[in-house]
Amino acid sequence: MTLSEEFARINSVFIDTAPIIYYLQAHPEFGPLAREVVIAIESGSLTAYSSVLTLTEVLIKPVAINDVALAQKFVQFIKHAKHLTLIDISEGIAETAGNLRGHHSFLKTVDALQVAAALDVEADAFLTNDAKLKQIKELRVILLKDYLRS
Repeated sequence: MTLSEEFARINSVFIDTAPIIYYLQAHPEFGPLAREVVIAIESGSLTAYSSVLTLTEVLIKPVAINDVALAQKFVQFIKHAKHLTLIDISEGIAETAGNLRGHHSFLKTVDALQVAAALDVEADAFLTNDAKLKQIKELRVILLKDYLRS
């Protein structure tokens, strides 16, 4: 099954940080897959969410290397992408994240908060490239690397 076929089976997706970085930096391996995701979102065939934590995470490297243009590119995309809703972290999301971390010791706080935000908006799937997140059974996790063409 291709990534496009996978997306045809769902209505909404929560996008983790890595796919956004891959798209905006035209990652040689994962960029084309991330572009498929953005095309599906921009066409309106897929509702997309991410959280304010994604904004934090994408800015770390560009700010550290003083790449103002890249930092601005990330901010513009995340804040203004068509059909992408940015979710604030609420008390309820924080509580769910704490419960997730209690049940899944491998989860880092930021990952638990991202997954909790996806659960809060009832996303059909969570798009990432973090294989350890496949262990989470509360939410369908889609890995970009599973759709690489050999």
